[in-house]
Amino acid sequence: MELPQGMTPERLSALAVIDKRGPISVTALADKEMVRPATMSRMVSALVDEGLCRRSEDKNDGRGVLVSATSKGRKAYLRAQQQRLNHLANALSSLSPDQLSAMRSLTAALERLTMLLLDESTAAGNG
Repeated sequence: MELPQGMTPERLSALAVIDKRGPISVTALADKEMVRPATMSRMVSALVDEGLCRRSEDKNDGRGVLVSATSKGRKAYLRAQQQRLNHLANALSSLSPDQLSAMRSLTAALERLTMLLLDESTAAGNG
């Protein structure tokens, strides 16, 4: 699968978060992407330079900056997302019915495991 020119998987991931949760602070974005704020700041600068997102002042924090997707950024994210979905659909179409059934069972098991882990994490945070 080919990403749009200049788009790395990391930038695409950040752009997805910006598009879905923006306007968002660089610090909150870094937390969501599990990187250091300085790393995210450099990535945001590159996205701004490419016209994929914009910075604006945070009216609730005079020193803060919020990041939001531009229409160009949203289109780039949606195009890349569609490419990923097409790639996945093509891969799934090559599987046998038995393989697809096994995938469904595995998906259900992973969903149950995720819920158990989230419940444990929530309980640990309250204790």
